[in-house]
Amino acid sequence: MVIVFRFIKKISLSELQNHLHSLPKQKKAIPYVTSYYKENWGFCLSDELRNKLTLGEYEVHIDSELFDGNLTYGEILIKGQSKKEIFLSTYICHPSMANNELSGPSVLTFITKWILSLKNKRYSYRIIFIPETIGSLMYLSKNIDHLKKYVYAGFNITCIGDERAHSYLPSRKEDTISDRIAKHTLKAIDKNYIEYKWSDRGSDERQYCAPLIDLPITSIMRTKYGMYDEYHTSLDDLDNVVTPEGLEGGYWSIRRSIEGLEKIITQ
Repeated sequence: MVIVFRFIKKISLSELQNHLHSLPKQKKAIPYVTSYYKENWGFCLSDELRNKLTLGEYEVHIDSELFDGNLTYGEILIKGQSKKEIFLSTYICHPSMANNELSGPSVLTFITKWILSLKNKRYSYRIIFIPETIGSLMYLSKNIDHLKKYVYAGFNITCIGDERAHSYLPSRKEDTISDRIAKHTLKAIDKNYIEYKWSDRGSDERQYCAPLIDLPITSIMRTKYGMYDEYHTSLDDLDNVVTPEGLEGGYWSIRRSIEGLEKIITQ
């Protein structure tokens, strides 16, 4: 099925304004706005540019299609001594932003390289790169029985590249092995780390810890999504938010958590 969403039309500035998205409080920033689940169109621009638009007629050119396609994701399974798995997940759906996107895949790529170098791994490692929300829902729909049987611990990896804070968001049960090791690690790294509640969720931990799913998945972050001014804007970049020191700190928070899991003696 292919639905053609294509048109060229001329509209007034007042009508066009209904389809423009900007941030009056951040005049130079371009917001990130999407419409995944209903047909709509629009343009994101800085408020500075929006205010320069003059009265008159504007030509809008939309050339797009909605069609049945494929959801592409990446998956790596690194086998260890046990069939029990450490599950590591990050998302790849809006790569124009540095902290709330690219930091996760960047850090997880180097974590994966480190895991591959480990000898005598106690656990197996399942690592996935997916679109946020729709990707985790799809992955769960195809793999839920396996995940519930074998996943011992895991982390959702996002917003892990700035150096403003360390943060932790628990699983729904708040007392899994992942929760305990995350808090232990963060206390050692930063005694002032921010601990959020499950009700503050907003990323793929929602899906992994949903009722009847309840995988032991937590989020270890630097500054949490939605808690910094540049979030979901063009200012979430390498100049304003993400730093080499921030990425290094994010890397070690995940690595030390995994090292802790490998060293825990279970009954």
